Amino acid sequence: MHVGCVTDVGKVRDINQDCFAIDPMRGLVMVADGMGGHLAGEKAAQSAVEVVSAVLSEGDPREGDVQANIQRAVQEANRQIVQASMSDASMRGMGTTATLAIVDGDNVYLGHVGDSRAYLVRDGGFIEQVTEDHSVVAQLLKAGAITPQEAIHHPYRNVITRCLGMQMDVEADVAVVQWKIGDRLLLCTDGLSGLVTDDEMAKMASEHEDLQDACQKMLDLAMARGGYDNITVVMAEYVVE
Repeated sequence: MHVGCVTDVGKVRDINQDCFAIDPMRGLVMVADGMGGHLAGEKAAQSAVEVVSAVLSEGDPREGDVQANIQRAVQEANRQIVQASMSDASMRGMGTTATLAIVDGDNVYLGHVGDSRAYLVRDGGFIEQVTEDHSVVAQLLKAGAITPQEAIHHPYRNVITRCLGMQMDVEADVAVVQWKIGDRLLLCTDGLSGLVTDDEMAKMASEHEDLQDACQKMLDLAMARGGYDNITVVMAEYVVE
């Protein structure tokens, strides 16, 4: 696979609490969006990425039960974040989202906790969100209590219902989706998805052959619209070398 990535603190925040990982040898891409007090969110996101990467590097994560490997890695990251929070008062209450994918040929194995997202972009601009946000607004949308238009400016749009660090036990949503040559996998934090629409992401992913250029264009648009949060974009493309 080919990969592009960008991250930026944005125009408002003082610290970039986003973190990402790319390991083409193991087919791993990941984003994490930390939350908490000064440095705590950054620490949580960094810990999530480091622990998940370390657990999955103990062997080939594509061997055996891949979804179980992802679940084990996410749960270990959660355990370490909770322990760090309990042992250091300055880190109390820290947490992070975690959205990752392991690519194995035609299969994309997903693990997801929080409201960072994964999308598939294919066929010249078709886009599908392949993760479901763990958020209050997502629950309200699913129940039909609000419309997609109301969700955009809902006062609880940034309130998540599940994250690493929230409690001792956490379960990631795990799934497998198929992709084909030319498809692109897009992972992003809500600093992008909160300011750039799905259709706009699909358009930029399709118009720019170079993945790095496509990621940068998405970042630039989010920044032009205020850059109210940290912004991270990771994109992978299915290619045959």
